[in-house]
Amino acid sequence: MKQTKQYKQMFEAEIDIVEGTDELKKEVASVVKFPQSKTPDMLFFAGVFVSSGENLNKAYFMPSELVKAHNTIDHKAIDIEHGETDIVGHIYSSAFIDQAGTALNIEDLAKLPDAEIDKINMDVVIAGILYKSRFPELAEEVKDGKWKLSMETYYSDYDIKIGNVIMSRKEAEALGLASEDVLGRMAKILRKGVEVSSGEIARVLRNLLFSGCGIVKNPANPRSVILETANKKDADDKSEIIIELEPNAVNVDKANTDLNDIAPQTSEGICVSYKKRVIDATFQGPDTKVLHENWCAMYDMGCTSPSRGATHPECLRRQVVEVTKDYTKYKLSDLESRDKRGSLLARLLEVLS
Repeated sequence: MKQTKQYKQMFEAEIDIVEGTDELKKEVASVVKFPQSKTPDMLFFAGVFVSSGENLNKAYFMPSELVKAHNTIDHKAIDIEHGETDIVGHIYSSAFIDQAGTALNIEDLAKLPDAEIDKINMDVVIAGILYKSRFPELAEEVKDGKWKLSMETYYSDYDIKIGNVIMSRKEAEALGLASEDVLGRMAKILRKGVEVSSGEIARVLRNLLFSGCGIVKNPANPRSVILETANKKDADDKSEIIIELEPNAVNVDKANTDLNDIAPQTSEGICVSYKKRVIDATFQGPDTKVLHENWCAMYDMGCTSPSRGATHPECLRRQVVEVTKDYTKYKLSDLESRDKRGSLLARLLEVLS
């Protein structure tokens, strides 16, 4: 099956160093596999690559999705700060463990139904190799704990999770819950006035394809380049979102989503100011009036970006930034040309002397 690489995700973790000695086999051989031969020009390490559940940036990893993508982890590059050409090592092997640290047999897991797999809280551990002879200073800093791991993965689709309810992306878009600015906000789902579920809004990543691992110091990279999950996202609006659903509008289990019905988006994602629908009520119901569609909340007008992303040349935010930048340069240049303080000071010194 061809993987559509639309979005990219990162996850930060600690690095545990294991030198190329006999201690290596004793400490990690029961979980991950390292090369049999010991070579002094490489630094071996083990660390948690990704965990099931919700991370700090409200991205949710289903155990069943991790299991399906298990064969995309090994033999991928390790880079510096997610620079795809700055390769400093590679992932040698990986293993799945439960929360108690017991190894899980991936073949046995793959035979289970998704519903059974999703009951298991798990970590994915990797064994990595750093090219110590080529990057000796980096190897020393890694051993000193100055670097962290940051998982890299692609995903082609996602659902939205609120408490125990998972709704398809298509359903979430219809309710205005698919934009970046609502992630992490508290929400309550009601059906006929009765609470069905409540919790923070999170994004369930689907169809994972692990692409490598980054060694990073400061994982707060610009969102226009990669989607970071190292720092907790705090939404400006802390108010609870109330969602009133018609009977049977959303299934508790994952609902199917037709990817062909989803408008194409850029890899950078939807702009945080983009609103698919603006309504005149706290929640959307059958009688709710729709005020605007495809709306830019920042400039209070229709979105001008065909991709709904702020990096598109037609995005109003980007155009305003470019115009503002050019005007600022002009004003600074004009002020500099009219600045007479230097000549006046020289004349003053001449008079005083």
